[in-house]
Formats: sequence, C-alpha cells, structure tokens
Amino acid sequence: MAEFSLELPEDVVEVRDWVHGFADEVIRPVAHEWDEKEETPWPVLEEAAKIGLYSAESFATWFLEPSGLMMPVVSEELFWGDAGIGLALMGTGLGVAAIAGNGTPEQVATWIPECFGTPGDIKLSAFCVTEPNAGSDVSNLRTKAVKDGDDWVLNGQKVFATNGGIADVHVIVASVDPELGSRGQASFVIPPGTPGLTAGKKEKKHGIRASHTGEVLLDDCRVPAECLLGGDEKLEARMARAREGKKTGTQAAMSTFEATRPIVAAQAVGIARAAFEFALDYAKEREAFGKPIIMNQSIAFTLADMKMELDCARLLVWRASWMGRARASPR
Repeated sequence: MAEFSLELPEDVVEVRDWVHGFADEVIRPVAHEWDEKEETPWPVLEEAAKIGLYSAESFATWFLEPSGLMMPVVSEELFWGDAGIGLALMGTGLGVAAIAGNGTPEQVATWIPECFGTPGDIKLSAFCVTEPNAGSDVSNLRTKAVKDGDDWVLNGQKVFATNGGIADVHVIVASVDPELGSRGQASFVIPPGTPGLTAGKKEKKHGIRASHTGEVLLDDCRVPAECLLGGDEKLEARMARAREGKKTGTQAAMSTFEATRPIVAAQAVGIARAAFEFALDYAKEREAFGKPIIMNQSIAFTLADMKMELDCARLLVWRASWMGRARASPR
C-alpha cells in the first residue's frame, strides 16, 4: 500500500490535467445552457465517452489507483467545471459502486459495462435508496423484496434518485426481512425494460439542474435470482448471523455510501474552488472609491480565509481517501 503523501503520483497528475482540460473546454462553455434546460446533457456525455472519460475502464482505473486519490481528484475537476454536468457524468458511479461492492465477480463483469454503454449508445445507472419516510435512516426502508420461486418481486417507492427512472440499470436496496432492520436488506439490479419499474416525478431543483433527480416506482417488479447482488447463499448466511445476534459485516446501502463519501466531499471542494476563483476575479475587477475592492483589507482577508479553508478541505479529503484505500485508522 502506498504511503500517504502530499505529492500526487505522476499518473494522477496526468489524469487530473486531462480532466481539467475537458472541464474547461467542454463543460464550462455549455454549463449555463444545460442548467437552464434542466435536462441530462447527453452531448457532453457523448463527448466524454468518445475520449474514454465516461467508461467502465476509466472508472475502474480511478477507483483502483493505489493511492486512493485518483477518483477524488477527477471529481474535483469535473465539479469545478459545473456541478450539474459533473453529477450527470459521475452519478452512474453510485450504481457502479453498489454493484462492485456487493456483487459477485460474474455480476460485476455483466452489469458494470451496461451502466456506461458505448459512444453512440450511452447508458446510465441509478442507485435507489431514499424513500419518502426514510432518507438517511436506511434501517427504516419500506420497499420490500419477496422470493417467489426462482424470482424476486419488489414493491415500493424510491425518491431523490440520481438518474432515477431514466437509467438503464437501476440498483434497488430493499428489505428482505423487515424484523432485522438494515441487516435484513439486500441490493438488486433491475435490468432495462423490466416490467413493474416506472419513472415517477422528476424533481425541480434550485441547483445541479443538469443532473436528473427523480422518483422510481416498483409495482410487482419481478427479477430473476441472479439479479440479487451477492447471491442467495451470501444473503441467507448474513441474515442467519443477524438472527443469532452475530456481526454481519457492512450493510448493503452503507457499503456503497462509505465507498463514495470521500468522492462527494471532493465534489464539494471542486464547487468551492470554482466559487473562490469567481470571487477572486470579481474582487480584482470590481472598483469602488477608485480602486479594486480586493485592496480593502476586509475583502482580502475574507478571500485569504476562503483559500485556506479550501486547501484544508482538499487535504482532509485526500487523507480520508487514502485512509479508505489503506484501511488505516486515524491517529
């Protein structure tokens, strides 16, 4: 495992500069347009797919890079370009993380490529956990999955899902044994075109509007056994340990959140960095009382504090990302 360092590995720097160029030249010129449209920016996803930026191979490389810093660095650059388009590009990563973290090798090989598609045939995935009465309280999910012969039948409602309803591959977290709470839950892949899964309302948002956020409705949605991530045997063994009061390992939804939390933090750093740069440029150009307002100490000190907090946040994200990859404990 790589030692933690404040100097980025050379390959991370190369990818960072490549993604920054894409954010600067492709994302920023059209960011306002897609934010006003409140639509998924398919042409931008297509451009990203053409150069290999939006692909299963790139995401795998970024996730598996030894230092753990590649994915947060990429995320920061994309969200520096625009938060909405950044999430349109990165939102598929949640579904991918759920499949990679909970699925069998065969499921990973089958479904992750289907989350991206190919240039000219772009695909999306959605990770659906949140419900009307269970947001961050994942132990209280009401969506149920019931075994029926060799199939699973899902019923319930998911809300605030990135790409929800328009995705090609949906990953649904559902309760298999409600008495066990979060330990009785499992994740299911819903293939495209499966009867019983429909799109509900699309949310109107104050920001990040180029990314689709929607409701997903499940009404007797039937999927074959191989769509249960991890398989029947693993689920049964985990629930048996739970019924005996033993530890069961990481819960289905939380394992995905834990793997992606540093990436979300990096996205926030990218947004903050863009805001700081806009504020800095404005302070240099805006004049009051015959001089740029940056010449006023109160403005200069505020900008200095912003830069300090931004750098601190980035370093904390890097440290958390490295610790997650190294499975290190804080000291």
